[in-house]
Amino acid sequence: MTKKKQLLIWLIWLVVFPTSIFYVYTTFEPSYTGEWADLVSFALIMCAVSYFPIQIGQISIFVANGISFAAFLYFGLFAEIILTQLALLTLIYKLRISKDEIFRIASNSLMMLITSIGSAAVYYWLGGEHGVLQLNTSTESIALVGYIATGLILNQIVLVILNVFFYDERLMKIGKSLFADVFLTLIVFPLGLVLYLLYIDLKIAAIYFVGIPFILLSIAISLYYNGRRVNHYLRKTSDIGQELSRRLNVKNVLDTFVEEVCKLIPASFIYIYDVSNASQTLTLIRFVKDRQTVKHPEEVLSTNSGLLGKIYAQRKAVLFNTRAPLDQYTENSLPSDVQSVLGIPIIRSEKVVGVLVIGDRSRRAYQDYHLMLMRILANFLSIAMENARHYEQERRKSFHDQLTNLYNYRYLTDHIEQYALDLQAKEIDENLSIIIIDLDSFKSVNDTYGHEAGNEVLVELARRLEDFISDRGIVSRYGGEEFTILVKGMNHEEIRELAEEVRNLISSEPFVLMKNIEDGQPVAIPITASLGIATYPDHCESPNELIRQADRAMYVGAKRSGKNKVASIV
Repeated sequence: MTKKKQLLIWLIWLVVFPTSIFYVYTTFEPSYTGEWADLVSFALIMCAVSYFPIQIGQISIFVANGISFAAFLYFGLFAEIILTQLALLTLIYKLRISKDEIFRIASNSLMMLITSIGSAAVYYWLGGEHGVLQLNTSTESIALVGYIATGLILNQIVLVILNVFFYDERLMKIGKSLFADVFLTLIVFPLGLVLYLLYIDLKIAAIYFVGIPFILLSIAISLYYNGRRVNHYLRKTSDIGQELSRRLNVKNVLDTFVEEVCKLIPASFIYIYDVSNASQTLTLIRFVKDRQTVKHPEEVLSTNSGLLGKIYAQRKAVLFNTRAPLDQYTENSLPSDVQSVLGIPIIRSEKVVGVLVIGDRSRRAYQDYHLMLMRILANFLSIAMENARHYEQERRKSFHDQLTNLYNYRYLTDHIEQYALDLQAKEIDENLSIIIIDLDSFKSVNDTYGHEAGNEVLVELARRLEDFISDRGIVSRYGGEEFTILVKGMNHEEIRELAEEVRNLISSEPFVLMKNIEDGQPVAIPITASLGIATYPDHCESPNELIRQADRAMYVGAKRSGKNKVASIV
């Protein structure tokens, strides 16, 4: 809601509320001589009940209405309004609304006031009275039904007005609120009627006789739904843990984690820090603002100071629901509008390997169970990241050549096979070419200068090929002294020109050997290569045949024709 609309609500309240209270007081001229203790008792019971609201999802059920109903029947409208407003203030205090939502005091106060006056007006119009009633005539029964029904209707109408005109909602979802109101009516108004009848006979004793069970009922139902809510969150947390375990790289693990956390709890900001125990620093690796991952300037903090330092050193989670405790720490990256904070150490193998910080702009956004859930999720995150890193390392080993760090033969064949499957699924043909490179007389290099020198040649050739090809293709070590270049989207003539450039790249500049076994001095030697090329679909019916065709071209057309050549099968 905009600031202007919030101000408008307060202005309406300042005009309507005092005027209505004055009008009701002067019209009915209530007198409570000798009954002040009873009214105070009603107020205490209503405030106590309101302090333990029944929370079902996002709906708070206001069971104090039953007690205010009894007070209305005996003491009249003015007493009911005052008692209801006191109970509302108690409920708002318990819910700990933020400064940005303080306007809800005015909006809810107006809603209660309109409901009270409108219901009472219908009650009086239908012949309802106050004091000691027999409740055995049709007039009294009709008046009671009119009072209750009008309250239900007015409550929904005011909610619609607030949502349409102040919250800019085109269609209000009234299903849950209407159900809650009906549920509330069926439970609390009969109890309120019982309280009224007992009060006529027992006076103040009846207030506590019925009121205390009201309080206990509120507490019991509140605890029940709180337990259900925590169990729901625990199930969600377990599901998130399983989802994290399915992610096989660190980025996907972090993406899934922050996405699920934003769904689970209030989170205006999320920070995830990685700990370097060697340098005693924390590095920000993920920053989320309003559910969007944001590129954050590189941030490296010390583990010895600030809020993060406390979490790291004490290995304990922290929960702040106001800004004041947070401002004690000068070194923190949290924006000035953050009011509530959860800070959780990420622990693996008895070591703090990271710190998770979640902040929200609302005051008192978090409860103890939020902290418990985030501690569980932090453990899941730690395990999932470790598994993902291990998987990435093993995957890299399985697809990369350890000497040159190029892709290996396994990766090459898997890539070509996947490409063939994609083409089949698309039912189209695209050019795919391969260049096979075989170093000429490489055995003599090993025999003359040693195998370490031969490895130097292979490593240097890998560097040259990667730098030259860049993102135009995929360079792999085929095996031994053989390399391949896989290129998409070029025709065969373009591939031939590229292969000639590669051949010249190898032969034009000697290779310097630093590990020469002859005299230990660096030596520069010339190296040449024979290259074979093949293109799909020009030279084969399937991409899987490319390697065989290019290999054949290299041996038949280049090696047997004097080496240091580029050859094709056609």
